[in-house]
Amino acid sequence: MMIQEEPMSSAYEASSTEIQSIIMEWVEATEQFHRRYAKLTEVINSLQSNSHRQSNANNRSRLRKLITLRHHMSDVLMTLMVDMSGQKAGRAMQPSKPGQLHSHARLLTELNREIDAELTSVKTVAIA
Repeated sequence: MMIQEEPMSSAYEASSTEIQSIIMEWVEATEQFHRRYAKLTEVINSLQSNSHRQSNANNRSRLRKLITLRHHMSDVLMTLMVDMSGQKAGRAMQPSKPGQLHSHARLLTELNREIDAELTSVKTVAIA
């Protein structure tokens, strides 16, 4: 008689409360990211309209840096959307895992800090 053993799953199963917390963390980070993207676009548009009136190297440099940051934000957002959709090549269709959502939320939070620093420096220069 052969006894078949069921392989024990060593995967951690998050509780529904943990999953809800992670989802809310992700939602909050995503909403903040979108608000900052809109604010960054507003600042870029303002700097572009001001650059026609008074153009100097410092303003052009700051504008390029902000445009690069916004482009990076767009790339990150598209990457996260593809990652969440499960459309990666060679990857079976599977829902996002709590760890993946948590990683995305941390990434977005870090980018939000970077954006805040840039927006603060733009406001400080504009006031001066």
